[in-house]
Amino acid sequence: MSSWCDYYNKEMLWVFVMPCFMRFRELGRYAVNKMNKLFIAFICSLMVVSVTIASEPPSEVPQQGYTTGILREPVFELSQVIVEVTALNRWLNSNYEKLTYEQMKGPREHLYYLIDSYVKNLYANDKRIIPEQHDLILDVLFSWAERLGVYGGALVYNSLKSPESAEMPTLMKLPDQISIDLDGDLLTISANKEGWDVKIPYYFMIWNVDDFRATNGMRMQLVALSTGAAADKSEAGRSQSTIMLVYSPDADIYEFSKFWNQAMGIDNSAEEITIDSGNRKSLHTYDAGAKLHKEIVIWREPRGVFAVAYLAMDGAYQWSRPHLLDFLRSLKVKRESPHDRLPD
Repeated sequence: MSSWCDYYNKEMLWVFVMPCFMRFRELGRYAVNKMNKLFIAFICSLMVVSVTIASEPPSEVPQQGYTTGILREPVFELSQVIVEVTALNRWLNSNYEKLTYEQMKGPREHLYYLIDSYVKNLYANDKRIIPEQHDLILDVLFSWAERLGVYGGALVYNSLKSPESAEMPTLMKLPDQISIDLDGDLLTISANKEGWDVKIPYYFMIWNVDDFRATNGMRMQLVALSTGAAADKSEAGRSQSTIMLVYSPDADIYEFSKFWNQAMGIDNSAEEITIDSGNRKSLHTYDAGAKLHKEIVIWREPRGVFAVAYLAMDGAYQWSRPHLLDFLRSLKVKRESPHDRLPD
């Protein structure tokens, strides 16, 4: 099997025999026909320029509860997204069945760089993050999301697919007490029995959902996801930021804090940052050698102890941090203790 990055050397060679492609980069959004799961081999002849008349603004605010102010400066310009989607789709059709879960990490992250870039281009043009009509690019991108290990990917694909296409089954099994639902352009992650839920934009990448007992005996529910992509100071020059939510219904907050601060590598020298008007404070540390920021906020609710951690490379940390704050505001927790509830 060819390596994940080989598609740059093989699948993208066709670009150089299509100089007409780049002439259209500023003319609007493009749609690409696909037949079954195979993308086109000759994209120029099938590329359609969008109508130049501006579309009606959306009736609802996009990604309600999350700022749209950072839906700009995509990693890839629209013309490059088209090229990359075509090449990635061809490579995955040839190699997907041979990939181990560990080998899916690179294609999965690249897939979401493309999704994020496409969403940002869409927002810049139409002030919406979901197209008004069926969109072949998002159709193809999300057709791979769950197959590459992203929770909720099938939900998004089924909402975006052509009416003629078959529904995609759920491949990523969730813990019994946690569910994911899609409402418009937001995914809701819920633990109904434990009384918490959080909403995130549909283009965030949920790559871990678990319900387990830690080595110290504490029961924990964990959700880990990646935000949109941003330029950073790493060698690659771009990255996603990671948000992790942890809940424990029966943990002592001191032991819980000690466990997660040690796991994150955060010590007493960490900077304190006031998070919100509720006087929650996070601990923040920066590893200059790795150019990595780590931030965690831990607090108690009547139903248990919560932690939200944020890890990001320098540059991406500052850019995407507003979505960390939006995530914290979006997290809803029932205030009564589970012991206060009447029996069913």
